[in-house]
Amino acid sequence: MALHPFLIFLIYLFYGAAFLAIGAAITSRRKTFTNLRIAGLFWLLAVFAFSHAFHEWLEMFRHLELPVGGEFSLWLRKGSLLLAFLSFFFLFLFGVSLHGVLDRRTRVWFGVLAGILVVLFVLLAMGRHPDDGTAWLRLVEYDLRRLIGFPATFVTGSGFLLYARRLRGLSARGAGNFAGAGFAFMLYGVLTGLIPSGTMLLVPVEIWRGLAAFFILHFIMYALDLFLDEREAMIAERLKAAARSEKLSAVGRLAAGVAHEINNPLASVSLQLELLHKDPAVAALPDKVMNRLQTIERNIDKSARIARELLTFAGGRQLAERPESVDLARTIAGAWQLAAHRAEGYRLQSDLAAGLTIDGLPLKLEELFLNLFLNAMDAMPGGGLIEVLGRREQDWVVVRVRDHGAGIAPEQLNLVLEPFFTTKEIGEGTGLGLAICYGIMELHGGTIEMAARRGGVGTEVTLAFPRR
Repeated sequence: MALHPFLIFLIYLFYGAAFLAIGAAITSRRKTFTNLRIAGLFWLLAVFAFSHAFHEWLEMFRHLELPVGGEFSLWLRKGSLLLAFLSFFFLFLFGVSLHGVLDRRTRVWFGVLAGILVVLFVLLAMGRHPDDGTAWLRLVEYDLRRLIGFPATFVTGSGFLLYARRLRGLSARGAGNFAGAGFAFMLYGVLTGLIPSGTMLLVPVEIWRGLAAFFILHFIMYALDLFLDEREAMIAERLKAAARSEKLSAVGRLAAGVAHEINNPLASVSLQLELLHKDPAVAALPDKVMNRLQTIERNIDKSARIARELLTFAGGRQLAERPESVDLARTIAGAWQLAAHRAEGYRLQSDLAAGLTIDGLPLKLEELFLNLFLNAMDAMPGGGLIEVLGRREQDWVVVRVRDHGAGIAPEQLNLVLEPFFTTKEIGEGTGLGLAICYGIMELHGGTIEMAARRGGVGTEVTLAFPRR
């Protein structure tokens, strides 16, 4: 490379510094709290970056042609070649592992490809026997860049592009940065693996490689911010959940006390009414008086039901039984049978994956789906279709319950899970049904989310249970 030594020094200095910065950016990010499945693979990319940085700096000393002995120059070239092999090998491992996380079937094929290319490279290196050791190293370096470097960068780049496509729904900014990193790796692969060192493309190809390395650094640094964003969101969610749990616990204790105090006089009044019904003198009372007694009895029953709901809400987050394997199809069918007294005019359409089971409490889960069915019926007073869909999604069993009712106003979506909040007329609901559902999901380590259906017709309740 016919360049001024100072220019060579600057090119390789910043070239290597870019990769060192990539490794430092990866290792400095805390990925402990992240749920992103690729987080555990980034140490491979960090090893690539650090080893590649030192490889480029050794190349700098080699190209500077310092006044040292030939034996030292030869060992310098061998050390640089070894670091290049190690860096591309770890980059290949990262790319194959990344594809394996996205689709396990491709992991085997990319692994086989990597194995074949490494074996082919070793065989070619062993088959070359020039008398000049420097010429042999030059040929081996050329084979290394073609057979290991170029495929490694393309496997990694394509993996980042596929991951960016999946990430679009979670974070558009994060997806854009991962896509940018993917294209930058592919560009670096072309410049490093297919274009020989010293080639002039208006300027030496080494300058273009350095620029590609800085593009990789830029996109990787911003892509890694996704881990920080997710960590902050997770901490905020945990604080919110803790505050909500403390609030519900306090309300639950209050509800238990109120229910206990209500139940005692209700029991006394119910007993007195039962004795009145047995009294012959009461039977002879006018119809107007009997109607008033019946109204009193109905309101006592209603008050008793409210007291039972308060007690259910208060005890909904206490794990008094041992969890067992629960067949969700059977539980949902049982809950629908319990709602049969109101099921006239309603139809249940269930679409569950085969053998969908979770660890939980059968009676609590039945109560959960019963409450959701009754809520859906309340939303469709004239009857209609209730849909239940269940699937396995990564580490979760996700069940969605949909109705075709009037839906929930957007400003009320964050309130519907609060105890005593109801959209029904006064006296028609206690506002505890969905709060009880929230407590049951919390008991099972899951989550419940309410959302308006697309098109604005109906509501979708999403239940996420941890898989066994």
